[in-house]
Amino acid sequence: MEPLIRYKLISHWILSTLIGVMLLSPLAGFANTQAKKDRVRMKMYYFKEATGDRKVSITLTAGTGKNMHGVSEGQVVLSAASGDSTMVLATLTTDTTGTVVLYFAADYILPVNEDGKTVLEALYEGDENYQDASNAVEVMDLKMEIIFEIEDSVKQLVVKASTTDAEGNEIPAEELSINIGVQRLYSVLKLEEVETDSDGMAFYEFPNDIPGDAEGNITVVARIDDSDEFGTVTSQASHNWGTLVSYELDPLPRQLYTDEAPLWMIISVFVILLGAWYHFFLSISKLIKLKKVGKQAEGVVQ
Repeated sequence: MEPLIRYKLISHWILSTLIGVMLLSPLAGFANTQAKKDRVRMKMYYFKEATGDRKVSITLTAGTGKNMHGVSEGQVVLSAASGDSTMVLATLTTDTTGTVVLYFAADYILPVNEDGKTVLEALYEGDENYQDASNAVEVMDLKMEIIFEIEDSVKQLVVKASTTDAEGNEIPAEELSINIGVQRLYSVLKLEEVETDSDGMAFYEFPNDIPGDAEGNITVVARIDDSDEFGTVTSQASHNWGTLVSYELDPLPRQLYTDEAPLWMIISVFVILLGAWYHFFLSISKLIKLKKVGKQAEGVVQ
């Protein structure tokens, strides 16, 4: 190879290397900056309460293993996508646990796409300490109705589940797993898990030994947990299918911890006090007699 050609090749190689270094340096700096930031994980959940109110819960966490922690004061933009357009619903700030909740009233209409689904998108743009994160849920509005029926003296609980398409037409929710339970003081007592048929109906033979209130009223809860199509949906209704329970407080028997002491204790204390006072007055009478005998003895001596 001639020296001139070799020189040109070396010059082109050096020039190409310099240009590559100049172009890749900003990208490398950006990659290093991103690597220094903690990775953020976003979880997003959709709930529909028995009242018809809905809420979206978003949680931001960072770190790994035991060092996982919530991203506090993170700015999360929640939007609803409909077709080619996106509507910003709210800009939210996470609390100290990295969680933020947005509530929608029952009469608030969320936008839906051509499939009758609501697409909710959440975006966290990150800051100097955390990388950006995003998540989305796609849900349909689900309606559940609880019906109480009695056939041949058998209590039959019916749950009717349905959705609506973009045109407002009602569609039965098929093959949907629903948890049936009864509301207790602090939690829901699960009874059975049922599944809807092709008509969106689920049936359950209700037991006869569920305690109710003084009038036999109970609150039945139907719930779908974290469904891919509907999120978490709850419905409830009250009926007098429970057994009567009296909540009147019976007077407690006489015990050591009650206001009225046991009779044996009262009698024992009375006997002890009576014996103490008896010995007290007996001692006084003895002292008086000794005093009198002493005076008589002094008179005899004189």
